[in-house]
Amino acid sequence: MMKRQPGKLIVTFFLTCLLVGIAHFTHAQQSGGSLKATQLSDQQLLQLWQQTQKSGMSENEAIKQLVKKGLPAADVNSFKKRLVQLQSRSKSAFSSQSLIKDTTDFLQDSSWIIAVPQIRKRSPYYGLEFFSNPEISFEPNFNQAPPKNYILGPGDLLTVSLTGVNETTVSAKISREGNYQIPYAGIVNLSGLTLDQATQRIKSKMKLAYPALSTGSTQLLVTIDNVKTISITIAGEAEKPGTYTVSALAGFFNVLYLSGGPTPTGSLRKIELIRNNQLIETIDFYEFLQKGLFSRNTKLENQDIIRFPVYQKRVSISGEVKRPAIYELMEKETLADLIRYAGGLGDTAYKESVKVVQLGDKERKLRDIAAADFSYFIPRNADSVYIEKIPFLFTNRVILNGAVKRPGEYELVSGLSVSGLIRKADGLLDEAFSHRGYLSRRKPGSYERELISFDITRILSGAAPDITLVKEDSVRIFSRNELEEVPKITIGGSVRMPGSFQFKQGMSLEDVILLAGGFSNDAATHKVEISRLEKNKSDTLANKLIDMISVEVDAGLTGKTLLQPEDQIFVPRLLNYRNLGNIRIRGEVLYSGDYPLERRDESVQELIKRAGGVTPNGSFANTQVYRNKLRVAATMLDNTGNEADRFLLLPGDSIFIPRNESFVEVKGEVFNQQIFRYDSRRFLSYISDAGGTTDKANLRKAYIQYSNGVNKQVHHFLFFRKYPKVYPGSRIFVPEKNPGEKKGLSIFELSALTGILTAVVSMVSLLKK
Repeated sequence: MMKRQPGKLIVTFFLTCLLVGIAHFTHAQQSGGSLKATQLSDQQLLQLWQQTQKSGMSENEAIKQLVKKGLPAADVNSFKKRLVQLQSRSKSAFSSQSLIKDTTDFLQDSSWIIAVPQIRKRSPYYGLEFFSNPEISFEPNFNQAPPKNYILGPGDLLTVSLTGVNETTVSAKISREGNYQIPYAGIVNLSGLTLDQATQRIKSKMKLAYPALSTGSTQLLVTIDNVKTISITIAGEAEKPGTYTVSALAGFFNVLYLSGGPTPTGSLRKIELIRNNQLIETIDFYEFLQKGLFSRNTKLENQDIIRFPVYQKRVSISGEVKRPAIYELMEKETLADLIRYAGGLGDTAYKESVKVVQLGDKERKLRDIAAADFSYFIPRNADSVYIEKIPFLFTNRVILNGAVKRPGEYELVSGLSVSGLIRKADGLLDEAFSHRGYLSRRKPGSYERELISFDITRILSGAAPDITLVKEDSVRIFSRNELEEVPKITIGGSVRMPGSFQFKQGMSLEDVILLAGGFSNDAATHKVEISRLEKNKSDTLANKLIDMISVEVDAGLTGKTLLQPEDQIFVPRLLNYRNLGNIRIRGEVLYSGDYPLERRDESVQELIKRAGGVTPNGSFANTQVYRNKLRVAATMLDNTGNEADRFLLLPGDSIFIPRNESFVEVKGEVFNQQIFRYDSRRFLSYISDAGGTTDKANLRKAYIQYSNGVNKQVHHFLFFRKYPKVYPGSRIFVPEKNPGEKKGLSIFELSALTGILTAVVSMVSLLKK
């Protein structure tokens, strides 16, 4: 047997690890899951990094891309450290494209945080949703020059250029000690200086090596090509507390957004900036949210701490305000300030007062605050303010309804009367009942209403005094149609649109059928019935109240059978124009499916014949018929299909032809459940071939199930048992004993057995004599 060479084994192992890493990364991308850096080997880590670098992205952009692909934020730093360590150990493994050129900047960069999703659920607390939008980055503008008051420090990349008599350029970073190396001039300390101060110090240092600087023949220009990074710590009630490494150009709000904002218990009104263990400034974030002001966008320094304290007072406001939410208030801010934070009152707000619910020691307390006190009332923590709507009431409205040309609501002007209101509505309709109208008016000092009737004709003609209207009066003018009973004709049965229609003089049966959409296809047009009420004017109870009229109607509706009010028309259905229903047939037939019944007396045999008959493997004698999901427990067919055994089908029945099985199955409490080939043996012989019954077997209740679904139990008479016959396709079941079942013979069986034995003994003794 050949031994494998160690070199080939190493190559094989390397390739396996590489493929596993690629597969793991691909699966993480496709499944949307997170990519754990701790679960990757060095080779997998290297392969993953080289894949991200193929697109030409920078190192920092590549990290952002990995975060978007699923690299957890908690694993980014460990991923970077492992990658840098791998490069320092084996630089040859990195291609020129994937080589990290500035490892210090790579480790300190935190711009990848912008790629971390920060979507929160909708918060009831005002201001927290500002930190929920992952599309907002709040990055500082790295393209603009640093401000004049920018303080230099370790890590800043400076370029010193000489032009004129001397031409030279020097680019270097300020060291950790704050020193800057200048060729031919030496070392100069620039830490803590502004750019102008640093320019003067560099110029003084370089005059010895370049005398033309003193005469102005050589000009000096100092620029900042890349600013340093600083560490800022987020503490307190922050969503993502910790230490962040950011650009020195980053302002307070830049870092604040990276932290994810405060938790639901954190404050937005008193954000603390701590420097050298001293509270430098307290920032109110509401100034930005309410006014969009960055006037206090304080510049940060290395090792600064931003702390979110716990809120002290929050008050909810709801109802008719433009921005309902829970707001954080300062100690002396009033109800007017709260309403201003909420965007002001809504258009339909009730402005005279608001309701305030306050918490007591044991119960709640409701207060009504008048509008004059909004600027003086100071809410307490956990107060709830509710702004109500203006009630739907009118100070100058009257209502006119009924048979007028323009009914509706009208303005109540001074001296408006009933006649003037009707004229405003362009007068009465022709069908108006002009002899009587009603005025509904609220009683003074009460919510009850009274009805005032008037003669419309007399008021309009001036024969009766007019009625002056007051606020919320409602005038009603009736129509003659409302006061008259409208007779109807009702039609039902086999028409397309049965229903009721208004009776008109001269209406005929054919007209009503036409209004009902005409006859349906199954209509018995030769026997249309009209039910008509008898006009019996006698004062005694009559037995017959309706006359039944049978009419033959031409399909073209050419006749004219006049109707009377309240006639009811019924169009019957043709007696034999309908589908009897379907029969479902399955199993061993040539063409299984759902077959419509052809005749009312169609039998099982006839339907099986329509389905092509039974297949060679089917058992015609064991055909099963189901009705209403229950098997019909009768033997209906034999192998000859004798007409005397015809079983008539009903709609919805189903037929199943089982397969002709030549086996017998034994199940239950036997030692060896199995299937035997049928060979005309008896019931007990099959149980014996299955190893016999177990100790738990209840042979008294054993039964057999035939192919047609019929079950037969073992029959008992005293101590005699009669076992059912076994046929092909049978299943023998031996159930388990019931723990509470009585064992042995009953008293009745023992007494009967004793009597039989006594009779046998007596018979034997008589025969001997």
